[in-house]
Amino acid sequence: MTDFSDKSQGANPFRPYAESTGSRTNAMFEELRNPLEGLRAATNGQFESPLALPPNTSVVIEDLDSAASELVKFACYRYAATLAASPFSMAQTLLQVQCLPEAARQDAVKQDKASEEEDEGEAPDPDDPAYYEYLRARAAGSSAQYRAAPRVRADHKGYVDGTRPGYQLAALAGGKWAALRAVVRQPTEGVLSLFKGSFTQWAYDMLHLLLQPTLEGAMNELLGLYDSAALGAYIDAGAPSALTLVASHVIVGWLLAPLEVVRTRLAVQSASPVHRKYRGTLHALRTVAREEGGLVGLYVRAAHVTATLIKHALDPVFRSMGAFVLGRAGIDAYDHPTSFALGGLAWKTLAAVVMLPIDTVRTRLMAQPKYERRQDGFREFRTCVARSPVPYTGMANCAWRIVSEEGESLPSLQRRRAAMARARAGWRRRQG
Repeated sequence: MTDFSDKSQGANPFRPYAESTGSRTNAMFEELRNPLEGLRAATNGQFESPLALPPNTSVVIEDLDSAASELVKFACYRYAATLAASPFSMAQTLLQVQCLPEAARQDAVKQDKASEEEDEGEAPDPDDPAYYEYLRARAAGSSAQYRAAPRVRADHKGYVDGTRPGYQLAALAGGKWAALRAVVRQPTEGVLSLFKGSFTQWAYDMLHLLLQPTLEGAMNELLGLYDSAALGAYIDAGAPSALTLVASHVIVGWLLAPLEVVRTRLAVQSASPVHRKYRGTLHALRTVAREEGGLVGLYVRAAHVTATLIKHALDPVFRSMGAFVLGRAGIDAYDHPTSFALGGLAWKTLAAVVMLPIDTVRTRLMAQPKYERRQDGFREFRTCVARSPVPYTGMANCAWRIVSEEGESLPSLQRRRAAMARARAGWRRRQG
């Protein structure tokens, strides 16, 4: 008799489709051990546990970690670049803020000092007692010559030489390198002063890079300007509309204007612990908001608001629409590369000619506090360069006073000084 219980002989020939008891029992135990597996098998793999994570969760977490690490790397690179450019940015800020109605004349006087010491006489000064002694000597038949009494030299704020505040730099009549050397040599400043306001500038750049493209994209999505736009399809930038480009820059620039004010104040204030007003970015923001009218004073009533809006409206136009303007003029980068390069140079020159005066006026207005509340512990804002003793009332007033009070260049001052010296020499020849 055949023994059908032997598994080595195969399945029972009378029940060819029957499962063995052992295999069914093992499957039942497997389902009891993990019932969700059995339910998943019964639903063809469509069932997922409510407590289970999505199948691509690890991929998403890895992407977030990668994006965060890239953002940190970019922030570090950006901060390093800001530190590298901070000395030149600070020197430009000092040159823009300082007021030079008479300091340039004083510099011209010092340059001509050697030639003046060679003169044998001076033009008569009615207030000089030596002039009357000279007249009496000539009346008595003496051959004495007139020597003007040494005049006390004063700078553009009325300080006699040697009495200028110790925290204030001498007049910066040169360029950026001269300003950097003066800051390093100043006892109250030093090398670390070249990096004043660098953290605030880095924070402003990072926030602007995050907010401006986000706002521009939201405005394009809201207005439906991705497919067709009246002012779209310009070359330099990828945005479809110049209107949203300018609007996003203006809004973000206006929102971040307090950081620019703080950066300017930190750069131009004295580094001396005795005269320093702001200790850092957060302290400067709190102090400016408390003393100058809060958010309303910073965003609405501040003198620099108009200049800020104009600056941030023109900046993206000159930065991003140069190729579009040249293309409209019929100058193509592929067909006329030389003309396109020259046109780009002319466009950047025009941008510098237009933007530099606006930025200078805006910087001076931001460096000028307008106090509304003076509480206990109030400190005056003392700068390491001389500012205008008379506050500016607005953008137009500041621009007009810069042109009228400081418009004469140093070469013209030197020529006028030489003409005056020749006139005095002629007078002495006629008197001799």
